[in-house]
Amino acid sequence: MILRLAALDDDETILYTLEAMALTQGWEIQVTTRPQRALDWIRDGAIDILLVDYHMPLMSGLDVVRRARELSDSVVLLVLTVEEAPEVARDLTLAGADDFVSKPVRLADFSSRIRLHGELVRYRRESRRDQPRKGISEETSRKVLDELRVSEAFLDVRAVASSLNLAYPTAHRYLEYLVERGSAQRIQEDPEGKPGRPRSLYRFVGN
Repeated sequence: MILRLAALDDDETILYTLEAMALTQGWEIQVTTRPQRALDWIRDGAIDILLVDYHMPLMSGLDVVRRARELSDSVVLLVLTVEEAPEVARDLTLAGADDFVSKPVRLADFSSRIRLHGELVRYRRESRRDQPRKGISEETSRKVLDELRVSEAFLDVRAVASSLNLAYPTAHRYLEYLVERGSAQRIQEDPEGKPGRPRSLYRFVGN
């Protein structure tokens, strides 16, 4: 499978480095300092993986990720960043980022992550995930994720729904969405001899 790579950064030195790294692996990559150009590539279905810098003057990496995810549910979005704050990773993940590449970029990390997410590209192609997720609010996702984050124990759907004043089906939909995104873990708790189905419990995944 041929991967179509692209990179967006306001630092042309970084772009030159990424091009050189891609060349050593036999990959072709398009690069730009212009956010709109990168978004046009996504809109046109011209790329599979976009590496985007977090700190940029014209449009922040968070805004680029958010707009890119609105344009495509299949493109893989990797954020280049020196940030280590958990809330930054949370906001980028909820906006649609798939993973992070630490700066300064090292060849070993770059190549391993591209190969790893090449499998994600293949999966998304095969699954034909070409329609944006409907009915998911980033603000509500953040609230649900924060609810899981502050709890030291697993939470069930009813507890989350009650705490955030959400309908039970709504809380369940957002919890499952976070599991799908890899931001939450779900386990099944047996009813211990009591009648009924096992209960789903959720907790935050991350630092």
